[in-house]
Amino acid sequence: MKGIKGQKRTRGRKRGPKGGGTIIARGGRYVMRWREGGKVKQEATPFLVGAKGAKESARELLAERTQVFRLKARRDQIAVLLAEREEIDAKLRRLEAIAEKPREASGLKLGGLVETWKASPWRRDTKPAMTAEYARQLAAFVTWAGEGVAFADVDEKIAQEYASELAKRSGNTYNKHINTLSAAWKAVGRAEGVKANPWADLPRKRLETHSRRALTQKEVDAILGKAEGELKALVLIGLRTGLRLGDAATLKWGAWRKDGVIEVTTAKTGAEVCLPGARLLAEVRAALGVAEGAAVDPTGEVVPELARIYRRSHGELSKHITALFERAGIETREKRKGWAIARATASFHSLRHTFVTRAIEAGVPAAIVRALVGHTRETMTEHYTHIGGAAMLEAFTKAGV
Repeated sequence: MKGIKGQKRTRGRKRGPKGGGTIIARGGRYVMRWREGGKVKQEATPFLVGAKGAKESARELLAERTQVFRLKARRDQIAVLLAEREEIDAKLRRLEAIAEKPREASGLKLGGLVETWKASPWRRDTKPAMTAEYARQLAAFVTWAGEGVAFADVDEKIAQEYASELAKRSGNTYNKHINTLSAAWKAVGRAEGVKANPWADLPRKRLETHSRRALTQKEVDAILGKAEGELKALVLIGLRTGLRLGDAATLKWGAWRKDGVIEVTTAKTGAEVCLPGARLLAEVRAALGVAEGAAVDPTGEVVPELARIYRRSHGELSKHITALFERAGIETREKRKGWAIARATASFHSLRHTFVTRAIEAGVPAAIVRALVGHTRETMTEHYTHIGGAAMLEAFTKAGV
């Protein structure tokens, strides 16, 4: 029912001010009802319905009741704001003290660079796996330059000399190291009073499009024929799941659900993926000599020795895999005119390419494959976020992948 200018008319109870509750007639008396602390409270008044001025008196009583609560709630809000202000003021004082303090030459030596960088409040927050990778890149420079060199003494000449050493490696590796060093100098330099960043203006390399190739069935058979134990299990994991090296090497027995599906949160992107793993479980048990149905520790890693090697050095584990490929007669590097070094053409990542290629060739929808391998780019996510784990498993079962 509408009144003047289309406004909705209210019927029955007349509400008081916002947050003030309501007055209702019940049992011949006026009853107050209001909300306090998330709970509805109700209290009868001594005022009889129909008596002269009774309703107005009931409203006044309600106002008294609710005013106490409203004032307490406002007081608590102010207390929170005051506490926040104290925290902000304290932070401002610390930052102003750093900015106004006369700066002396930094006493930091490169031997303490990595730990100082990790503790820096200006360091970009990253996932543990990436933090460890950045720390390794910084440690590589420290080893090259020497732990006793002062942080403030690293100038453009030293940076250029180290860049020349890095130039012997791929453009992607070169750029990653230079970017890491530049970011570290920016974060650590703010606390150490060193404004100069010798890495910031170093030219980055233009990257050429290059990726590992998928393997043929003959090459896969050759690799599995040469692999044994944990190394064979690792290859099978990469081949059947498309997981990256780190996720495959640190896969735990508990990742398998009772229905055979594998649930993994990828280290690189944090994407949660579900993978068909019943066939893989049987193959991995056979490769490791673990009898079917034998109990395993769900918190234990499937390939614990290789997991230890990976955590110690990603490159060391990659070398083991490269050696396996070469024993199987597979060329792992290619030298081309104009390239500073030979480029890798086959590696553990080739197993990921093989997984994707086989799945698509078998008829698994590309959107499902992207979801399985954990791509998280927004353009892809919009396309396949509606796909559930059951649909993925069904597609792979029908395709026989």
